[in-house]
Order: sequence, then C-alpha cells, then structure tokens
Amino acid sequence: MAQLNTPEMKHVSDIIQVLNSGIEFYGDAKEKVKDQHLAQFFDRMLNARRMVKERLQPFAVQEDGKREEGSAFSVEARKVYTKVIGAMSSDKDHTYISQLEEVEDKTLEEIRAALKENQPPQFEAALLQSMATMQECHDEMRALKKATRH
Repeated sequence: MAQLNTPEMKHVSDIIQVLNSGIEFYGDAKEKVKDQHLAQFFDRMLNARRMVKERLQPFAVQEDGKREEGSAFSVEARKVYTKVIGAMSSDKDHTYISQLEEVEDKTLEEIRAALKENQPPQFEAALLQSMATMQECHDEMRALKKATRH
C-alpha cells in the first residue's frame, strides 16, 4: 500500500523523450560532420545523454509500467530544421552545434520543470544528479558554439 504523503513522480517521461530525441540528433550529427574531433565530442555528449536516460528509466517503469522509448516533438522539429538549414549553409558543423546547444537548453528546461514539482526523494536525487550531468554538457556545447562562431 502506498503511503499517503508520498508525492507522485512528474515529468519523467517528458525528460526521457527529450533525451531520446537528443540521442538520435547527436547520432545523426556525428555521422554528418567532417571534423573527427567534433564527431568524438558529439559521441561524448550522446553517451552522457544515454547515461542520464538509463538513470531515469527505472522511474518511468515505476510510473508507467514500461520503459519510455518515445521522442519529443520539439526536438524532432529542430532536427528537420537543421537538415534544411544545413543543406543551404556553408558551415554545416556550426549549424549542428548551434541546434544541438538548443537541444541541451530544452533538456535542462525539462529537468528544471521536474525539480520545481514535489517529487519522491529518490527521483529528486536522480534528477539533481542528471541536472549536473546535463548542465556540464550544455556548458561544453555553449563553449563550442562560441568558439566556432565566425
């Protein structure tokens, strides 16, 4: 029997959907860029997102009875936009970097929204740990975006 004072988890599926979309987007970008160092950087970001996703999946299973495998529409739309702009742009690498930094923003936004809610202690701890990981990724991507700006 559940305790009456235990809060319900909120936003776990939304966060994982954004993570899933970002994983796909980083994978696509990694295949499209010519710079091997950039591809390795994207691979590192992709792995960080996978790690956070796996940290949060048990909570999705607890909430919905199954793993969350969906994706976020807002990130999927950004992927399409990037393909169109990238096809026209002379600096495809910077286009990917810029759009992926926006994906990092969206990920942090989803985690912050979850942290504003009253969450069960274990989920809140996982969110705080995930926030730290994703903030590092965001900061690295922002620095890369500034460094590649022409």
